[in-house]
Amino acid sequence: MLQTMNFEKLDPHSWLWQGVGHCSGHFGELLQGRFSDAQGSNFRGLVTLSCRSVGSTARAIIFPGDGSVEAPRGLSKVARAAHKYRSLHHVPSDQNFWIDIVSSIPSGIGMGSSTADIVATVRALDQACGNFTDMETLVALVLSVEDACDSTMLDHNVRLFAQRDGKVREEFGVKLPPFYILGVNMMPGEVFITDDMPPAEYTAAEIHHFDELLQRLRLAVQDGDVSSLAAIATESAMINERKYPKANIDQLLGLGETLGASGVCVSHSGTIAGLIFSLDALPLQAALNEASSEIASWGSSYLGLYRI
Repeated sequence: MLQTMNFEKLDPHSWLWQGVGHCSGHFGELLQGRFSDAQGSNFRGLVTLSCRSVGSTARAIIFPGDGSVEAPRGLSKVARAAHKYRSLHHVPSDQNFWIDIVSSIPSGIGMGSSTADIVATVRALDQACGNFTDMETLVALVLSVEDACDSTMLDHNVRLFAQRDGKVREEFGVKLPPFYILGVNMMPGEVFITDDMPPAEYTAAEIHHFDELLQRLRLAVQDGDVSSLAAIATESAMINERKYPKANIDQLLGLGETLGASGVCVSHSGTIAGLIFSLDALPLQAALNEASSEIASWGSSYLGLYRI
């Protein structure tokens, strides 16, 4: 006797696709300015201090609907990036995007939070939709949402990156040697919106200085020389300090001398700065505690140690 089997009718609207993506932040720039090119012109560029101890992680869920995008409140760039992703990859209009972001990057102080949020979102949507957004397309998408971006979307090798053009101008082929940064938010409570700030203008002498720093950087990176890297970062910071001054920079330099720091780095489009220490020259905890109190007395805030 044949047995009749009843199959439950499949609900075509019960499915969910999910994806997760991540992107690191950074602790300002090792070098940023204008650099000469082979055509006798110059371009804006930077060498980012990529920092893997901070980052943004996005979760994307795709489900049937009317093509809407739900993103965390206050992260309008994430929502805009998701809409551009839909158009780029021709995602059907009957699929909704739900996106959540978990980030350890403070926003608005110069640690790459917006770029990391956008890149993490694209990577999560790629996984959820079964797509692949190549690096050139990813950079173009990010720049369509914000005026300048960070090279943290690439790997952690050192590179000279044109942040407003989205182009790698020079590959160094290696990572930075490990070191620590004692981080300081120089102006707590102030938010630096990169898109609202006019790009810094540099003199011919300053561009020549940046070219010299770039040449020194090539050697320092290949040698893994933290002291030389810190000296380069300090000179770059001081040039840019004339463009976008930070409160208490002289006090920070003095503290660095007291603690035996190799140099100082800054976020040129933010409020953070940091003292650079090689691994074998990190101050004792008691000295760090005293430094934290001193920094607070200026009206700045101690952010802790970051491993680069």
